[in-house]
Amino acid sequence: MRNIFLTFIFLFGLTSLVWGQTPDSASSDGGMRTNPESQMLNTGPTSPLLNADQLKREKWFYSITDAMREPEKVFKLSLKDTKLKTFPAEIMRFTNLQVLNLADNKLKEIPEEISMLEHLEILILVGNKIRNLPDGVRDLDNLRELYIGSNRLSEIPAWVGGLSKLRTLDVSYNGLTPYEIELLKYRLPKCTVTH
Repeated sequence: MRNIFLTFIFLFGLTSLVWGQTPDSASSDGGMRTNPESQMLNTGPTSPLLNADQLKREKWFYSITDAMREPEKVFKLSLKDTKLKTFPAEIMRFTNLQVLNLADNKLKEIPEEISMLEHLEILILVGNKIRNLPDGVRDLDNLRELYIGSNRLSEIPAWVGGLSKLRTLDVSYNGLTPYEIELLKYRLPKCTVTH
Protein backbone atom coordinates (compact mmCIF):
# COMPACT_ATOMS: atom_id res chain seq x y z
CA MET A 1 0.00 0.00 0.00
CA ARG A 2 2.87 2.37 0.86
CA ASN A 3 4.44 1.71 -2.58
CA ILE A 4 1.16 2.57 -4.33
CA PHE A 5 0.94 5.81 -2.35
CA LEU A 6 4.56 6.75 -3.23
CA THR A 7 3.92 5.91 -6.90
CA PHE A 8 0.84 8.15 -6.86
CA ILE A 9 2.80 11.00 -5.26
CA PHE A 10 5.60 10.58 -7.83
CA LEU A 11 3.20 10.50 -10.80
CA PHE A 12 1.21 13.45 -9.45
CA GLY A 13 4.41 15.43 -9.02
CA LEU A 14 5.61 14.47 -12.51
CA THR A 15 2.28 15.44 -14.06
CA SER A 16 2.41 18.73 -12.22
CA LEU A 17 5.87 19.47 -13.56
CA VAL A 18 4.88 18.61 -17.14
CA TRP A 19 1.78 20.81 -17.02
CA GLY A 20 3.42 23.63 -15.07
CA GLN A 21 1.22 23.06 -12.04
CA THR A 22 2.20 22.47 -8.47
CA PRO A 23 0.17 21.04 -5.60
CA ASP A 24 0.56 24.28 -3.68
CA SER A 25 -0.85 26.23 -6.59
CA ALA A 26 -4.31 24.70 -6.27
CA SER A 27 -7.06 27.22 -6.64
CA SER A 28 -9.81 27.61 -4.09
CA ASP A 29 -12.27 25.75 -6.33
CA GLY A 30 -10.15 22.59 -6.21
CA GLY A 31 -8.64 23.00 -9.67
CA MET A 32 -4.99 23.54 -10.41
CA ARG A 33 -3.58 26.92 -11.26
CA THR A 34 -0.71 27.34 -13.68
CA ASN A 35 2.62 28.06 -12.08
CA PRO A 36 3.67 31.56 -13.26
CA GLU A 37 7.33 30.53 -13.47
CA SER A 38 6.57 27.70 -15.85
CA GLN A 39 4.33 30.00 -17.87
CA MET A 40 7.29 32.30 -18.41
CA LEU A 41 9.39 29.33 -19.49
CA ASN A 42 6.79 28.23 -22.02
CA THR A 43 6.26 31.60 -23.62
CA GLY A 44 8.20 32.49 -26.73
CA PRO A 45 10.47 35.49 -27.09
CA THR A 46 8.73 38.77 -26.36
CA SER A 47 11.33 40.94 -28.03
CA PRO A 48 9.94 44.08 -29.63
CA LEU A 49 12.77 44.06 -32.18
CA LEU A 50 11.55 45.12 -35.57
CA ASN A 51 12.80 43.35 -38.66
CA ALA A 52 14.63 45.31 -41.37
CA ASP A 53 11.46 46.10 -43.36
CA GLN A 54 9.53 47.26 -40.31
CA LEU A 55 12.47 49.35 -39.16
CA LYS A 56 12.69 51.10 -42.54
CA ARG A 57 9.07 52.21 -42.18
CA GLU A 58 9.59 53.72 -38.72
CA LYS A 59 10.20 57.44 -38.59
CA TRP A 60 13.48 59.00 -37.56
CA PHE A 61 13.58 61.25 -34.51
CA TYR A 62 16.02 64.15 -34.80
CA SER A 63 15.78 65.74 -31.36
CA ILE A 64 15.53 64.59 -27.77
CA THR A 65 12.54 66.89 -27.27
CA ASP A 66 10.51 65.23 -30.04
CA ALA A 67 11.59 61.76 -28.97
CA MET A 68 10.58 62.36 -25.35
CA ARG A 69 6.99 62.95 -26.46
CA GLU A 70 6.72 59.31 -27.58
CA PRO A 71 9.62 57.40 -25.98
CA GLU A 72 8.10 53.98 -26.68
CA LYS A 73 7.94 54.79 -30.42
CA VAL A 74 11.59 55.74 -30.76
CA PHE A 75 13.26 53.04 -32.83
CA LYS A 76 15.61 55.36 -34.74
CA LEU A 77 17.30 58.44 -33.30
CA SER A 78 19.77 60.70 -35.09
CA LEU A 79 21.53 63.47 -33.19
CA LYS A 80 24.21 63.77 -35.84
CA ASP A 81 26.18 67.02 -35.91
CA THR A 82 24.29 68.63 -33.01
CA LYS A 83 27.43 69.75 -31.14
CA LEU A 84 26.88 67.32 -28.27
CA LYS A 85 29.66 67.30 -25.71
CA THR A 86 28.09 64.71 -23.42
CA PHE A 87 25.93 61.69 -24.05
CA PRO A 88 22.28 62.69 -23.36
CA ALA A 89 21.00 60.63 -20.41
CA GLU A 90 17.47 60.82 -21.86
CA ILE A 91 18.51 58.34 -24.54
CA MET A 92 18.37 55.58 -21.94
CA ARG A 93 14.59 56.05 -21.79
CA PHE A 94 14.19 54.88 -25.39
CA THR A 95 14.07 51.18 -24.61
CA ASN A 96 12.97 50.19 -28.12
CA LEU A 97 15.85 52.04 -29.77
CA GLN A 98 17.45 50.00 -32.54
CA VAL A 99 19.43 52.65 -34.45
CA LEU A 100 21.39 55.44 -32.76
CA ASN A 101 23.38 57.98 -34.76
CA LEU A 102 25.62 60.30 -32.72
CA ALA A 103 28.12 61.01 -35.50
CA ASP A 104 30.06 64.26 -35.88
CA ASN A 105 29.72 65.59 -32.36
CA LYS A 106 32.26 66.32 -29.63
CA LEU A 107 31.63 63.29 -27.42
CA LYS A 108 34.63 62.13 -25.41
CA GLU A 109 32.98 59.15 -23.77
CA ILE A 110 29.99 56.88 -23.91
CA PRO A 111 28.45 55.92 -20.55
CA GLU A 112 28.44 52.36 -19.21
CA GLU A 113 24.65 52.64 -19.07
CA ILE A 114 24.48 52.25 -22.83
CA SER A 115 23.98 48.58 -21.97
CA MET A 116 20.38 49.53 -21.06
CA LEU A 117 19.67 49.89 -24.79
CA GLU A 118 19.37 46.14 -25.18
CA HIS A 119 17.65 46.31 -28.59
CA LEU A 120 20.30 48.48 -30.18
CA GLU A 121 21.39 47.04 -33.52
CA ILE A 122 23.22 49.94 -35.16
CA LEU A 123 25.44 52.38 -33.26
CA ILE A 124 27.09 55.24 -35.16
CA LEU A 125 29.73 57.20 -33.26
CA VAL A 126 31.90 58.37 -36.19
CA GLY A 127 33.66 61.74 -35.89
CA ASN A 128 33.80 62.25 -32.14
CA LYS A 129 36.64 62.36 -29.62
CA ILE A 130 36.08 58.99 -27.98
CA ARG A 131 39.20 57.36 -26.52
CA ASN A 132 37.69 54.15 -25.07
CA LEU A 133 34.73 51.91 -25.66
CA PRO A 134 32.88 51.40 -22.37
CA ASP A 135 32.33 47.87 -21.08
CA GLY A 136 28.59 48.51 -21.39
CA VAL A 137 28.86 48.01 -25.17
CA ARG A 138 29.72 44.36 -24.58
CA ASP A 139 26.18 43.81 -23.26
CA LEU A 140 24.55 44.98 -26.50
CA ASP A 141 23.66 41.47 -27.62
CA ASN A 142 21.75 42.63 -30.71
CA LEU A 143 24.47 44.93 -32.03
CA ARG A 144 25.05 44.22 -35.75
CA GLU A 145 26.82 47.38 -36.88
CA LEU A 146 29.27 49.56 -34.96
CA TYR A 147 30.78 52.64 -36.58
CA ILE A 148 33.52 54.20 -34.46
CA GLY A 149 35.81 55.61 -37.14
CA SER A 150 37.44 59.03 -36.82
CA ASN A 151 37.77 58.99 -33.05
CA ARG A 152 40.79 58.78 -30.76
CA LEU A 153 40.84 55.07 -30.07
CA SER A 154 44.24 53.44 -29.66
CA GLU A 155 42.88 49.99 -28.86
CA ILE A 156 39.70 47.97 -29.05
CA PRO A 157 38.85 45.80 -26.01
CA ALA A 158 39.16 42.02 -26.43
CA TRP A 159 35.52 41.57 -25.40
CA VAL A 160 34.44 42.94 -28.81
CA GLY A 161 35.02 39.38 -30.03
CA GLY A 162 32.05 38.32 -27.90
CA LEU A 163 29.59 40.47 -29.87
CA SER A 164 28.26 37.46 -31.74
CA LYS A 165 25.83 39.35 -34.01
CA LEU A 166 28.32 42.04 -35.06
CA ARG A 167 28.75 42.00 -38.85
CA THR A 168 30.13 45.49 -39.57
CA LEU A 169 32.81 47.30 -37.60
CA ASP A 170 34.31 50.58 -38.81
CA VAL A 171 37.45 51.61 -36.92
CA SER A 172 39.01 53.74 -39.66
CA TYR A 173 41.01 56.89 -38.80
CA ASN A 174 41.85 55.93 -35.24
CA GLY A 175 45.21 55.26 -33.66
CA LEU A 176 45.03 51.48 -34.15
CA THR A 177 48.14 49.61 -35.24
CA PRO A 178 48.10 47.04 -38.07
CA TYR A 179 48.50 44.39 -35.35
CA GLU A 180 45.33 45.65 -33.60
CA ILE A 181 43.42 45.51 -36.90
CA GLU A 182 44.52 41.93 -37.57
CA LEU A 183 43.59 40.98 -34.02
CA LEU A 184 40.11 42.43 -34.56
CA LYS A 185 39.68 40.43 -37.75
CA TYR A 186 40.77 37.29 -35.93
CA ARG A 187 38.36 37.91 -33.03
CA LEU A 188 35.48 38.75 -35.38
CA PRO A 189 35.71 36.25 -38.25
CA LYS A 190 32.10 36.87 -39.39
CA CYS A 191 32.48 40.64 -39.31
CA THR A 192 33.65 43.06 -41.99
CA VAL A 193 36.25 45.28 -40.33
CA THR A 194 36.86 48.61 -42.07
CA HIS A 195 40.13 50.37 -41.19
